[in-house]
Amino acid sequence: MQHIEFQEKEEVLDIKKIIGQYLRKWPWFIGSILMFMIGAYIYLRYSIPQYQSKTTLKFDKKETDLTSALADLDNLGIGLGNADEMKSEVAVVTSRPILMQVVKNLNLSVQYFSAGEIKDSELFTQIPITGKILSFKNEKKFKSAEYNVSEVGDHQFTLIDDKKAEFKGEFDKPLHLKFGTVILHKNSAIKFRSKYIIVFWNPIERVKKLEEKIKVDLPDQKALLMDISLIGGVPEKSEAILNEVTKQYNLDGLRDKNLQAKNTQEFIDKRLEVITRDLSGVENQKEDFQNRNRIVDLEIQAQLALQNTNDNTKALLQQQAQLELLNSLAQEAAKGGNQLMPSNLGLNLSLEQAISQYNTLLITRNKTLKQATNENPAVVEMNKEIASLKEIVRENIRQQKETVQATISQFNNQIATSNGLIEKVPGQSKVYRGIERQQNLKEQLFLFLLQKREENAINLSVNVPKAKIVNPAFTDDIPISPKKSIVFLGALFLGILLPFAIFYLFFMWDDKIYNRDDIKERSSLGILADIPTLNDKENHLVQKNDFSELAESFRVLVSNLKFVLPVKESAKIIMVTSSVKGEGKTLVSVNLALTLGNKNGRALLIGSDIRNPQIQRYDSEPVKRKGLTEYLYDESTNVQDLIHTSDTNPNCDVIYAGSIPPNPQELLSNGRYQKLIHQMESQYAYIIIDSAPLVLVSDTLNIADVADTTLYVVRSGVSRNVLIDFTNDLVKDSKLSNVSFVINDVSKSAGGYGYNYGYGYGYTKDKKESWWQRLFKK
Repeated sequence: MQHIEFQEKEEVLDIKKIIGQYLRKWPWFIGSILMFMIGAYIYLRYSIPQYQSKTTLKFDKKETDLTSALADLDNLGIGLGNADEMKSEVAVVTSRPILMQVVKNLNLSVQYFSAGEIKDSELFTQIPITGKILSFKNEKKFKSAEYNVSEVGDHQFTLIDDKKAEFKGEFDKPLHLKFGTVILHKNSAIKFRSKYIIVFWNPIERVKKLEEKIKVDLPDQKALLMDISLIGGVPEKSEAILNEVTKQYNLDGLRDKNLQAKNTQEFIDKRLEVITRDLSGVENQKEDFQNRNRIVDLEIQAQLALQNTNDNTKALLQQQAQLELLNSLAQEAAKGGNQLMPSNLGLNLSLEQAISQYNTLLITRNKTLKQATNENPAVVEMNKEIASLKEIVRENIRQQKETVQATISQFNNQIATSNGLIEKVPGQSKVYRGIERQQNLKEQLFLFLLQKREENAINLSVNVPKAKIVNPAFTDDIPISPKKSIVFLGALFLGILLPFAIFYLFFMWDDKIYNRDDIKERSSLGILADIPTLNDKENHLVQKNDFSELAESFRVLVSNLKFVLPVKESAKIIMVTSSVKGEGKTLVSVNLALTLGNKNGRALLIGSDIRNPQIQRYDSEPVKRKGLTEYLYDESTNVQDLIHTSDTNPNCDVIYAGSIPPNPQELLSNGRYQKLIHQMESQYAYIIIDSAPLVLVSDTLNIADVADTTLYVVRSGVSRNVLIDFTNDLVKDSKLSNVSFVINDVSKSAGGYGYNYGYGYGYTKDKKESWWQRLFKK
């Protein structure tokens, strides 16, 4: 019994194997890349290149005096105040009024195309026939209309719309169409082509298209720069549109500036009339006032009187402050008790000395009291002196108050005298100053408005553009789309990605067996041989003196069988089976029997798949013959009557399966099959059993005990991985013994059969294949 330990193998990512899977499909990658490259070339050949056209504008910085009360009148010139105003100008550039004017001036409502076999080329400059829309029947509902121009003569033409309706007309004369009235002009300097297309558009549709295509960018807001770009298939048209946009933008700004200047001029003129009348009235009022009051210079007179009043008032305030201080000091001196009195107050010198002596003596007495009593003679003497000094201080304060009060009375008299002088002109001064103030204000405003009227007149006469065109519209030489490098690179990428994705999905879902490595990953059982792929024209049977790849593969199988077959005197019994139908089990059985049969030992092939007999397919006379079935249910059947010699190899005998019975499992389990094998062991060197598939039925397990070895056939590209697990389970459960695999239908690209069995013998001649056959055989 075969003892094999099956261990679960850890899945290891085999990079070499994965890469090899894709490398074997290299023709498909090459084909896919070529297909996408050709597609990219065709796309580039017939696509319309899109070029980017661009123009740059620069704005002047507006200088504004924010401290001026009339700052708005300082902004009569052209320019922008700050970067925020630039953002609002972006909306102005692409505004519909400006774009509508561009559409009208360039006649963008009419497009012209030169029709081609695959693509139509738009025309903008070299146009043989031009058109113009005169009016619409219903402009709101109309979008566009396309017409083919045909039958063009010297004066007549024919338009054909998409519904094959014809409209005949004459050049330079109005033509009524379904959507409205148009007029066409012929340019005799340009030769007319046979295929010519004119498309009429609603102007608002062209405006919408320009809104989508025109892009405005602010590269440097501090520098007040603006880039306007447009992507289109006709560079001349894009440049003309951009130049017209900048032109209309400047004209719009100029109109705004002139309108503002006119409004400003009207405002200034009205204000000048009012201010002139006011200024004349003020001057007359001033003259009349001076004559009536006989005033030479009222301002100087008033200033002198006011100066005297101010000086006396300041001196009076100082004396009043001293009087307040003396009153406070008198209150302190009038208090009972002996308290220190404030000194250094800026008072009379004699008063300050008396207060200082009083405070010093008081401090000395207080220090003495800390060591003596009030009855101390020294203390009593000092109290007398303190009382005397305090009385002196009070007398000095009284005298000082009288002096200060006299001074205050004197200043009051002087102030009263000055006020008497001022009282004569206060009303005159007030009225006079008001008149002068009105006169100065009116004069300043009058001069300012005169200046602004002149500046405004200059701005109105000079047509300064709102923005300077730094770069007129120009177009880049390299198209922005399609870009050849990106298209070809994308085609290369897609050419690799598409087959890679397909094969990735195929490999991911593919659970079939292809070569030895696939089996070794899932099973520890041996693999004896690889049977090559055969086409329909090749012979499927091993012939005498055959050196084909098929014959060599079975010779290898026979050589490897010697290592798994036991050594015994009787026939070696080889059972050939598989998991399901169609894996090549019968092919292996027949050719193995033909290869084993020779002069030194005959081989017997027994067709044991009595449910679905297949051996007769390889017989030169596929007639219905008696076979194993008849032997199993009829004990009187002679075995010798069932044995047939092969026409291919006289040393090989065959027992066919016979008739298909209704109870095959019962027949195979009645014991007569084992009796048959025992009877044939002494007559043959090898007995090959072609058994039934194991997954479908259990017939093979009833006769598996007679076999010395079991060849389990799997078919490359057909058998699935799960069937290998099924085989492992049969061996684990001891239902099969001494099992080895044989891989059938192995192609060279599978990796397990990569050499020519006939190489080196000198008997075979390689057939030369064409390059395309070698390509698709990979």
